[in-house]
Amino acid sequence: MLQIPQDCVKESVQWTRNYDPTDGSRRYTFEDRDPEETIKRFQVVIYTEQEPEYIHESQSRRNCYYYGYVCDNDKECADVVGRFRLLKIAKQETLKLFNQYMVALANETEEEDAA
Repeated sequence: MLQIPQDCVKESVQWTRNYDPTDGSRRYTFEDRDPEETIKRFQVVIYTEQEPEYIHESQSRRNCYYYGYVCDNDKECADVVGRFRLLKIAKQETLKLFNQYMVALANETEEEDAA
């Protein structure tokens, strides 16, 4: 039986690696929440950017940095966390942001039920 993931707070998730269709850069998501491939209400992705370590040094060596992105399609809002050097930290912070969205959703649902 196919189990559909629910929008709820998660302790841990299984991240899957994918590639951005425009530039081939690495990106990570869970539960098929990649914005390129899903119509789910909540989209989650960690994407990479090649940037200099210091913004004012445009000629310096470029490093890979990770950014987390969470979007609520129904509310048409999104947040980005990051400029992380380590993927592990990007995953933790992106999941934390996702869980903040889930808490807000639960509070919104409770308010609607009370009304």
